[in-house]
Amino acid sequence: MKRSREELLVMGEYAFIALRLASEQLLGPFLSPTLMRLAELACSGAMFLCVFGLFLLGATARYRGWQWVLIAVFFIDSMAIVARGELGVGMKALLTDKFNGLDAFLAYSLPFVILSLPNRKYFRSILEVLFLSVLLVLPIWLLNAKHLVREEYLGEAIGVYLPFYCTVLFLFRRAVSRRKKMILYGIYFIYLLLMVLNARRNMIVSLVLYFAIAFVIGNLSLFKANRKLVLGGIAGLFALVMVGVASWQSLSGTVFSRLLDRATDDTRSNVELLFLIDMSSAPLSDWVFGRGMDGSYFQMVQDSENMEVTYDRKVVETGYLHMILKGGLFYVMLVLLFLFSAFRCGRKSGKPLVRGMAWFLPVYLLDMYMTAPLSYFSVRAVIFWLIVSVSYQFSRSRV
Repeated sequence: MKRSREELLVMGEYAFIALRLASEQLLGPFLSPTLMRLAELACSGAMFLCVFGLFLLGATARYRGWQWVLIAVFFIDSMAIVARGELGVGMKALLTDKFNGLDAFLAYSLPFVILSLPNRKYFRSILEVLFLSVLLVLPIWLLNAKHLVREEYLGEAIGVYLPFYCTVLFLFRRAVSRRKKMILYGIYFIYLLLMVLNARRNMIVSLVLYFAIAFVIGNLSLFKANRKLVLGGIAGLFALVMVGVASWQSLSGTVFSRLLDRATDDTRSNVELLFLIDMSSAPLSDWVFGRGMDGSYFQMVQDSENMEVTYDRKVVETGYLHMILKGGLFYVMLVLLFLFSAFRCGRKSGKPLVRGMAWFLPVYLLDMYMTAPLSYFSVRAVIFWLIVSVSYQFSRSRV
């Protein structure tokens, strides 16, 4: 089937997003640092060229009324955050982390890249690209096979979280062939197992919640038509829990020992307290509008490579506080407005699967406490803004 130029640009956008996410882990072992930077920059540039191409074709998404106003205000605020980050000019500036890093300019431009795409029109084509994107995790895992389970709890980042795309594809399982579904289930459960072995509590909770939503919504019609199946599923789940309880002593001393040791660890309070102490003496403007893209707070940080010690930390693991640090309460409010309004639009769209996608959004309320999924150029940020875009474009208020 021949695809239009417009459709190819949309598919290319998501392909270049995946390549930018995976480029360092895929190409890093084979390229010099300079070539690696250039490859990353090429992926980033191609992303923006795809959007520009859609603009020239007059094919970018259209919004109206409160949707347009919310997007415009969010754009102005996001660019103000970036402007306070001193990006610089020239090729040297383009190669720096401030422009091309996953936690800087790209993170604040990603929402508008996704929102500008006609996602509703080419959603099935987007699903094809998401499936291919998930497959990128396989060579990454092979290249990092010795490091998939790490004592320093960093194994989750190997594969740049690409298995999260599986959950979206589970929801739209009828658009995925049987062979592809088997591949997706394999990748998802391997990743979930790796997170258990790495004792990543937040990742386990998020992965299970996304999967549960996709499973329930994707099989809702089947459940309604066959109550015996529901009762059988409940009985099976109860039996599984009973087996787990009976084997708990054995499992807690072997497979789940690291996870149980970590279950009661408080790894957030100290960071949050230091942030709040620093902000307690800050001017009101820091609370309302944040400290910009380079915003930091007082906390001692030691570089693991050169052992250099600094006292300005630019990251807060709690997503809400991280957004306050960079963009203030105003930025947090805008993100929550997108979340709640998109949830409402999705629920009223009249499309069962769009309603199902909308149910992913409340999970972000929890995710933004456990991690910072929307403060980075990341898979979960792509999923969030894709859901927002589709919910808006399917809503009755769309032109």
